[in-house]
Amino acid sequence: MSQKKRKRIPIGDWLNNNKFVAVMSLFLAVVIWLVVALQFSDRVEATLTDIPVTFDTTMTDKLGLQMFGQTDLSVTVTVTGKRHEISTAVLSQDDFLVSASTANVTSADRYTLPITVRAKDENRDIQIVSFSPASVDIYFDYNLTENFPVEVQIAAQDDQISADGYIEGEPIVSTAEVTVSGAAAEVQKIARVLAKVTLTEPLSETTKFEKTELAIVNENGGTVRSTYVQVADGMKDVTVTVPILKVTQIKPTVRFKNSPSYFLEHPVSVICSPSGAVEAAVPTELLESTDSLALGTIDFSSIKTGPNTFTFQAQDIPNIRVLDDIDSFRVYFSIDGFQSRRFTIPADRIALSELPDDAAVSIPENTTLDVTVIGHADELETLTADSLTATLDADALEADADAQSLPVTISVTNTTSCWVSGSYTVPITIS
Repeated sequence: MSQKKRKRIPIGDWLNNNKFVAVMSLFLAVVIWLVVALQFSDRVEATLTDIPVTFDTTMTDKLGLQMFGQTDLSVTVTVTGKRHEISTAVLSQDDFLVSASTANVTSADRYTLPITVRAKDENRDIQIVSFSPASVDIYFDYNLTENFPVEVQIAAQDDQISADGYIEGEPIVSTAEVTVSGAAAEVQKIARVLAKVTLTEPLSETTKFEKTELAIVNENGGTVRSTYVQVADGMKDVTVTVPILKVTQIKPTVRFKNSPSYFLEHPVSVICSPSGAVEAAVPTELLESTDSLALGTIDFSSIKTGPNTFTFQAQDIPNIRVLDDIDSFRVYFSIDGFQSRRFTIPADRIALSELPDDAAVSIPENTTLDVTVIGHADELETLTADSLTATLDADALEADADAQSLPVTISVTNTTSCWVSGSYTVPITIS
């Protein structure tokens, strides 16, 4: 079977077709227009922003100098070129190299560095018309790191920090010391680091001020520029606590520790001088749990038979401020009807179990402890040396690894009225 031949239309017939000629003419006109527009059109202008500046620090690295100031700089660049070359679709910040050279830096000082801008692809048909800024001021110096104590500065109207009937205590800052580093010349100007607190009204209770910013100031009270010095990370914000104490009349007293159970039912009768209530500033939270002024704590090991006298300095009373003109308090009491007796504890009865595992400690064999025990006569009569336990203080050895003697803690068992009077140590050998 013969194939049917495809009929070909002569080109001359297409050219004689008016519709075909019109379509082809329009197509060719568009192509020619595009070619002319791309090759011979006028140049246009475009502006690109936020192009980062890189710094060539080859020279300053050799000198050991660092840059301080506005080092995260960017520029704005204006260029001209053919429309298809500088359209936002093909041209971006990444197509430019912007740099500032430190080649002229020779010592610690402030320098004006010229900025240069060029296209990464030098074959592109674009021209840089202008850029801004054209230079940057940078301070070069050696880095210096120093530690400074944090001081609290409270600003209040009429300088009244606490409300009427109250008094402020010493402010407490969460970070007592901060590390500041930066340009050596600027760090050396620092006189104080302040945690500044501003009050809108007087305080009537203890208040915390969190995320308090630190101010770095010079000897004239001016602020040291933060572009040249920086507080170490994690130390830039602190918490300031302002204790507020209530002014009240309160009666002095003392506390006892390590007391025999006998004194729970027969408290020691104490006389304080000055006697009676004194004017003091006391934390409000403490007033809720007590109605007396605790001058301090007396350990029974320091108590002897008969009259006892103890002195407490007013300025040493924790958390409380005595407002009356009183420098010290004296406490008197007498332990009557008690006797004392001596006991001897040999070295083999002094426990070593509380010492650190890696401590090879021994007590000379001929060591003995002569211990004074105070108590009621009937209980003293029944006591023996076996009623006493002695243990070396391991914490003391950790504090002084080369110690030649250690304190001993001694307690009395099977008694209600007896206690060990005095403090004791034994010689040791560390190997």
